[in-house]
Formats: sequence, C-alpha cells, structure tokens
Amino acid sequence: MLDGVSSQSAASDPTPRAPAPRAEGRRERRKLELRERIYTSAARLFLEQGFAATTVDQIAAAADVAPATFFNHFASKDALLHELSREMLDLVQALIEGQRKRAVPTRKRLAALADQGAALLVRTQAISRDVLLDLMRFTAPPGSAGPVLARVHGSFGELLRDGQAAGDVRRDEDVLFLAEMMVGVFYAAVTNWLNDPSYPLDQRLRRAADFIGEAIAPPGAAPRRTALRSRRRRNP
Repeated sequence: MLDGVSSQSAASDPTPRAPAPRAEGRRERRKLELRERIYTSAARLFLEQGFAATTVDQIAAAADVAPATFFNHFASKDALLHELSREMLDLVQALIEGQRKRAVPTRKRLAALADQGAALLVRTQAISRDVLLDLMRFTAPPGSAGPVLARVHGSFGELLRDGQAAGDVRRDEDVLFLAEMMVGVFYAAVTNWLNDPSYPLDQRLRRAADFIGEAIAPPGAAPRRTALRSRRRRNP
C-alpha cells in the first residue's frame, strides 16, 4: 500500500528511520512471505475446487513459485491441509470465546454458535470433510479424547462453567461429560450433512442447540417448549 509514496517525500521526512534489516533478517522475512503466499493460494484453491482436485503444481502456479519452492516450505499437500485444519479449529475456539463474552443465557449462546457453525461449514463446504477427517487423524487411542477433541471439549467446558456460575446449567453432572455429549450431538448433525448435501444443516444444528439447552438445564427447570406454552396461556 505504501509503494506509491515518492522517494522525494521520503527523503524530506526528518523522522528517524529504523536501521535496515540485516541480510539474515531479510532472508527470513522473505521465507515467511513466500510460505504465507503458498498457504493462502492453497487455501483459496481448496475452497474453490476441493482438496483432492487441487495439485501441488496448481498451488505453485497460483503462488507464482516453482514446485520445488513449494516443497521447501511444506513437506506435502497433506501438511498444508493439517495447517488449514488447525486454523479452522482456532476459529471454532474463537467463536466459542466470543459467545462467552455475551451477557446472555447459555441457551442463546448455543443457538448463536449453531448459526455461526452452520455458516462457516457452508462457506467451507468444499474442504469441510477433509478438514474433519484430518482433525480426527490426530485423536488418541480409544478411550481417550485426544489433543484435538480435548481442545474442543475444553472450550465448551468453559462455556458451560460460565452457565453453571450463572445458574442456567446443571451442576449434578461433570462439565467435561456435558461438553463431550454436546460435541457428539453437533458432530452427528455435521456428519449427516457431509454424507447428504441436501441435509438441512442450519435447521438441524439449531434444533440440536435447543435439545442440548434442555439437556443441560438444571434439574427441575421447565423445558423451554413448556415454558413458552405457559407464557402464551398467561398472555393470550
């Protein structure tokens, strides 16, 4: 963006300048810039035409580098997918943290997360299956959540702890157990959508959020549908 600034203006500016980067620093910066360009080009191609249909040669051409340069930065196309998967996971965690900052009941936070999740998956549909499979490859043996699922469970667990503190999430069950069940319900809906493109993902994720909201409510709390009917009877 600053390429248009004239050299004359720069010369007349008395503001002290930082010393020029050392050669080693420039080389490192150049490497990082190339890596980012390759990654960005690959992500765009994956989203446009899918992971399987995208070749290393296509990525190199889109990034305006030689195929050999690609392999200087990434061991394989799978390595790129793994990095993209971790970015998606970071985004999901950011969405959860964003909901934790909202001063609304847990039910509304879950409903908003369902809507945001559906929108994200639809935007990234061409790569969603590959990302989920890639994330599942990094799980631990049976009986253990593994590092990826542990991160997701932990993030949802914090949201549920907030709900417990506010009094709208049950305390008679362990938070991590509730988080595991929550992730399982959402994951089932996403899996159905991946196997059937006509599956109404947005509707099912919202219904899943409502179902979870009732399941995690404190014992004795009136179900949401019953409470709504009662309010309608009192206020015809």
